[in-house]
Amino acid sequence: MSTATVILISVWACLVLTYAQDASIELALQRGAIAEQTVREAIEQKLPPTVEAKQDGAYILDTIKVGLKSCETQLRSNKLVAEYNNCVGTLQGLAMASVGELAGQHWAKSGASRPTLFW
Repeated sequence: MSTATVILISVWACLVLTYAQDASIELALQRGAIAEQTVREAIEQKLPPTVEAKQDGAYILDTIKVGLKSCETQLRSNKLVAEYNNCVGTLQGLAMASVGELAGQHWAKSGASRPTLFW
């Protein structure tokens, strides 16, 4: 093999690996967007339509957005997709637990029963 061929193959391999890393990072970032959407839907479905509940839901959503931005910054700097997935999963779990806790508190305050409680 000539030197030019070896250099060409090396450059090609580097480009393929770089593209593969960028693709896996973009796929991981989609996981974060899905987690945010899941929390948003849980807030809309589980919390009562009161002003206080909506404010608390907005706070949870803002908090998860800030956390996801921090996870994304880490992902882009260290390229560790597994760490990012762990970060997103932890944030989503904590946010969903918070939504559940708030739903119980707000529905109890309102004195109304949740129509979907037993369905």
